[in-house]
Amino acid sequence: MSSNSERSTKHQRFSERYGYTKLPDPMRLEELSDDLRREIWNSVLAQLRGLTVSGVYGPYFNADGKRYIERTYGRHWKIYENHVDTDFEKVIRNFELMVTNGEFNEVLDLLETLIDEALDPYEFANRIAFVFEKNLAPYRLVLNREPFHFFPVASQEQAEATQQSLETLIDHQREGASSHLRQAADHIKARQFSDSIADSILTVESVARMIDPNANRTLAPALNSLERAGILRHPALKGAFSKLYGYTNDEEGIRHALSESDSADVDLDEAIFMYGVCASFAAYLSEKHKKMQERDS
Repeated sequence: MSSNSERSTKHQRFSERYGYTKLPDPMRLEELSDDLRREIWNSVLAQLRGLTVSGVYGPYFNADGKRYIERTYGRHWKIYENHVDTDFEKVIRNFELMVTNGEFNEVLDLLETLIDEALDPYEFANRIAFVFEKNLAPYRLVLNREPFHFFPVASQEQAEATQQSLETLIDHQREGASSHLRQAADHIKARQFSDSIADSILTVESVARMIDPNANRTLAPALNSLERAGILRHPALKGAFSKLYGYTNDEEGIRHALSESDSADVDLDEAIFMYGVCASFAAYLSEKHKKMQERDS
């Protein structure tokens, strides 16, 4: 008969067994998920069908629809508008191929053109913006001014730094910290932003307790241990870390707010910020602890 630990290991996912942690969807730049592409295409198809007329041989574009397609093709593919084939089925095939198989930037370029050339840009833009927000895409369509443009939720530098932090924790075999980051990412995907922040904070605590078991509700013991070992040398840096952790953990901090309310006022931006900060902070502490152990051995 297998033990409880054997059973739990048997039913763990691959990522849990081998410590593989992916960035949360909003930080995975240059990627558009299959679900997002499907919903983008459904929205584009609805937009195009709204500009057709039923005929004997199937739907065809009305006058406004033909001009819309001519302007879109002419601007996006840099061809003469009078050379554009506005056959409905051909247009559908071309656009579907682009949305489902095109590079992420090609899809965003096409959407910006389709929105900009629409008879009612704001209506179509709102529909597309909702699809991106619903799927927690790494890009958002900004609607506060025309023309409407896409912008990344996180910077490339932020995403790369966070990915490096995840790899550091895995290399150092910080299973507890990696597990909390996986859960934080899962909470973001489920739109449970408060829970994500809580798990991000636990990532730091997990590493801190390895440095000093007394670092439970405060980070000070772990920082003091690093300072005594001569690893953390700059007092200002130590003070900055203490203040950052205090922001998350004291009576005025995020954790206290989460414990006081089931619907804490936090959103995706805050969850992503805390995920990146806590991953980087935990990786930094882990790296310093490793150097302390190597020096003492």
